[in-house]
Amino acid sequence: MLRFFRSSGIMVLIVIILTGILTWLHILSEPATVPSCKYGTLTYRALTGWLADLPRWYAWCRMFLLLLMLIMLIAVNNRFLLIEKFSYLPSVCFVLLIGGIPEIHLLNPAIIATILLVISFGTIAKSLETERLSYLYFTASVFISIATFFYQYMYVYMLAVWAALALYRPGHWREWVFTVLGFALPLFFAFSWFFLVDDDYTKAGVFIKEIFSINRIPPSISLPSTIFMLLCMVIGVFAALRLTQYLGTKKVIYSRRANILILISAITAGLVIIVPDTLPFAWYLLAFPMSFFIANYLANTRSFRWGNFVLLILFIAVATVRIFF
Repeated sequence: MLRFFRSSGIMVLIVIILTGILTWLHILSEPATVPSCKYGTLTYRALTGWLADLPRWYAWCRMFLLLLMLIMLIAVNNRFLLIEKFSYLPSVCFVLLIGGIPEIHLLNPAIIATILLVISFGTIAKSLETERLSYLYFTASVFISIATFFYQYMYVYMLAVWAALALYRPGHWREWVFTVLGFALPLFFAFSWFFLVDDDYTKAGVFIKEIFSINRIPPSISLPSTIFMLLCMVIGVFAALRLTQYLGTKKVIYSRRANILILISAITAGLVIIVPDTLPFAWYLLAFPMSFFIANYLANTRSFRWGNFVLLILFIAVATVRIFF
């Protein structure tokens, strides 16, 4: 099985798509399911309000966003060689990590925010290719700011941008200014809309409160999904530890990109600890770096027995959750 998923044939991509469809089949058969607004801010509610008149589009929007995410993971790996070769493994792992949590198989703000986070990570990874002044930190901050328009707590990922600057870009003080300007620009346009177009300044205050307020409510997750997440986190931590050992033998640029992914996963874990109710939707954000950790292990392990065992465990866990959900 591992040998098949390590290959770059078109059949692997077909299997990934079919796996995604099978794990989301219960939602595709109920296209009128109301999308979740949990932690969705003003822009997300406006989007779902528009889709309310087109209930049949809900299912297709969900599937489109999932397929877009899979394509982006392949593209990011192909561009930055996080696994040092073209591979479908990140998408395989992401499909499995998401497929085992039926509660998040809805059109929700977290998957949109995760797509924007992947783009932001790509700009940071690209900036590490040069030692000269880079405007890409402005771009990364813009995407994170836009992500907060859909999912409430996305501003915490500015920590990843600033950590990248502090660790790998010493001396470029103007890039710190770029990050602040980049994050502020979408907010400026939003406020301009409230004041000039809507002529309702109170919306600006509501918008700010939605983004920066913290709500601590016990999360509602089924027992099978909880067990599945715990299992995946154990595998993810094991794979991340193997990755840190692997980094010592690789080029500096590879290590820096991998460290940014580790930072993103640590920030997400911290967010979940501080605001537990962000689960299960924050699982999208955590599944992004975890898919690369596990994929890196599967791509580089010399033991096909252990690699097949990890893949088999994930497939069985997803199937089990789907049976008992």
